[in-house]
Amino acid sequence: MKENVTLEDVAKRAKVSRATVSRAVNTPESVSPEALKRINKAIADMHYVPNRHARALTGVRSQTIGLIFFHDIKTLFHTAFWGHVINPIYEKLSERGYDLQIIAHARKSDKPSSDFLGNEYPDDIAQKISEYNVDGFIVVGQAPNNLESIFRQVRTPMIAFGAPFASTSTISWVDTDNKVGGKSAVEFLIKKKRKKIGMITGGLEQSWSVARFEGYKKGLATAGIEFDPSLVEHSINTYSSAASLTERLMHRRHDIDAIFAGNDEIAFAVIQTLKELNYSVGSDVLVMGFDDTNRAMQTYPHITTMAQDFEKIGESLVSGLLKKMNGEKVTSKKITPKLIVRDSA
Repeated sequence: MKENVTLEDVAKRAKVSRATVSRAVNTPESVSPEALKRINKAIADMHYVPNRHARALTGVRSQTIGLIFFHDIKTLFHTAFWGHVINPIYEKLSERGYDLQIIAHARKSDKPSSDFLGNEYPDDIAQKISEYNVDGFIVVGQAPNNLESIFRQVRTPMIAFGAPFASTSTISWVDTDNKVGGKSAVEFLIKKKRKKIGMITGGLEQSWSVARFEGYKKGLATAGIEFDPSLVEHSINTYSSAASLTERLMHRRHDIDAIFAGNDEIAFAVIQTLKELNYSVGSDVLVMGFDDTNRAMQTYPHITTMAQDFEKIGESLVSGLLKKMNGEKVTSKKITPKLIVRDSA
């Protein structure tokens, strides 16, 4: 099936003019029933998605940006992380006179994305997205496997927070350099004379977690330390999962003297579990997090972490999207995280 089907394609299939197709989409009552029937059939057969952003060509805009949250909406409130991501976006848009509309799209199932042979989201997701009356989209959350296809089909400008697994020129994105951050975290722990460094990842379903895991391995390799799979557990990025895996890891490897957690929420679970196991966090076992959310200061001891620059991420997403809305080419970028030293390591 051809992606990014145009009015001209539909007109050719329905054997009418482009103007007639445009009227059928916007004012169907002005088109004869016979022609309308052919046009509607062509639209359905070709999966045509009306381009609401075309209004911008006439200078008419809604002054609203849609923030597509690819996840269950309740996830927004489970942790402080998404607040750190979304608030700078909202502020940067507001400074430029734009409103922000949050749009949540949950997956078909709670299964990990690798369990799907096809797409995790409804087949008509691109059409649904295109129907929102906004000038552009910022995509966050658990990006679908077919995100590249969605970017191609939705002609409203889009930019994503988070690098896709595979390199692509279709998707414009902004992300933290998670691999560099993972490597820096391990190098810091090694400088603290730690030699048996474990890791609890956020799973292997999302690019940020995989990149941090790759950084962990690279940090070890740079120091001449051989990677040991028995020092690693892959969580499903929940407190209960991270806590149980920390307990399993510590029972399996009594020699661990540091743990790199995939994010601050995982670090919180690791610290709580270590304390329950009577380890002194910050001396017996060092714990390193990632993100620098509010959780890092709400945990005792406070979490040493790799801080994402959420302000710079928000600015880059907003400025990048506005450039795309003006027809400019936007280059995807990675932003280097910063080490924040506290009491846990």
